Amino acid sequence: MFILAWMQSFALEPRRETGIFQIDPLTPYIHYLPDMAPRGRVLVVHGLGASKEFMRTISAALTDGGFEAYDIDLPGHGDSTKGFSGPLAQQAIGNVLKTIGTDTIVVGHSLGSGLVVDLAADEYLPTLVLISPPPTPLAEIQAGRVLVVSPQFEVPRIKAFAPILVDIGYPRVKLWEPAWAAHSSPVFTPAHLRYIVEWLGGNGRSTRTLARLIWIIVMCVSGVALGIGLMPGQRLKAIPIPIPPELVRYVASFGLTILLLKVIVPLSWLRLFGTDYLISFLFLGGVLLSVQKREVPHFNALNLLKATAAAVFVIVVLGFIVGTHVLHIALSNGRWWRFPFIAAAGLPLLWFDELTVRRIHPQWKAIAVTVVTRALLWAFLMTGVLLLNRADAFLVLIAHLIVLFWILLWFAAGIVYRHTQDPLATAIFAAIVQGWAFAAWFVTI
Repeated sequence: MFILAWMQSFALEPRRETGIFQIDPLTPYIHYLPDMAPRGRVLVVHGLGASKEFMRTISAALTDGGFEAYDIDLPGHGDSTKGFSGPLAQQAIGNVLKTIGTDTIVVGHSLGSGLVVDLAADEYLPTLVLISPPPTPLAEIQAGRVLVVSPQFEVPRIKAFAPILVDIGYPRVKLWEPAWAAHSSPVFTPAHLRYIVEWLGGNGRSTRTLARLIWIIVMCVSGVALGIGLMPGQRLKAIPIPIPPELVRYVASFGLTILLLKVIVPLSWLRLFGTDYLISFLFLGGVLLSVQKREVPHFNALNLLKATAAAVFVIVVLGFIVGTHVLHIALSNGRWWRFPFIAAAGLPLLWFDELTVRRIHPQWKAIAVTVVTRALLWAFLMTGVLLLNRADAFLVLIAHLIVLFWILLWFAAGIVYRHTQDPLATAIFAAIVQGWAFAAWFVTI
């Protein structure tokens, strides 16, 4: 099933080529080419914390509709080796447009649409699609026509800005509010993408978004099943773990962590936009918890080898083969050196999890405690960045996604634990996967 899904997904991909625009700053791109003569040219710009891979679905739909599309990485994102800043990102968009043609249609999402709006305040752009544009101070928008996409369940401040943008650009600006949609829904939902393609003048009936998403899901599910089959589980020993004292440990450690981070963020030298605070939180919280446990790790070379192999499987199969359809997975030159430090920083907390939460029985209690401890982590993170470290408030936008990632990682690590029954090997597996993911995803500065 995995091979079949991969073949079908590959067959549905439009022709594309990758490269780097030799401009200032150097800008990586994916160029999508339709099978017929192009109806027009589109530049697709992602949002903060995303990448050109995140926009592959909308770029492929535009290509299905008859357009050629350029999908770029802004500075600090994806394969870009430059650090992020707003002015530099706007400069990259402007220089790309000068390279491929100023008559290019521009599609922006979130921060990307905000940068495009800023650009359109100073120079004329013929056609714009602005998906969830953030509030931006401007007096006018110079464009031939504009589609503002404001989903029903949008962030309130972004939702409130959409009518203002329509008033500024009236009558050239059209507001579309897709129902039952959130911030990133129009980037992936087949019906929404079809509407955008047709508004631009393309053939919406030829889009193949639904088929692509189905085969990606089949590939993901069969890949997970393959991984489980390669690591058969063993019967676990029941170890009595009192739940209330362990939850108190988490609360006390996380509370002390946010107080320490008010004084110093020890891993700020990683130079990650807002998220070096997150890595520092995981490190300090994990150290404080591990010191309380006082259990010496037991090294088993075979189990460590199995755990490492399992991490490689997740990164290659579920990451590079499956995940790259929607996420940036590769580590560029500016990201490789961060990977081991992020992995090491997360290890203490992950090891403590394996010594406590993983051993709770029955299983439903362990799952409940996992959800509770992740909720506590989220709550303390939000308290820290909103009350004590406001400069890192960007975490508010992605913390819920990070918590979801942690929960999924805990279940994945459970497969390794049931096979090896080795807390340290399981923690190393989780640390490698988490370190790789964060090094690939987080914005560099």
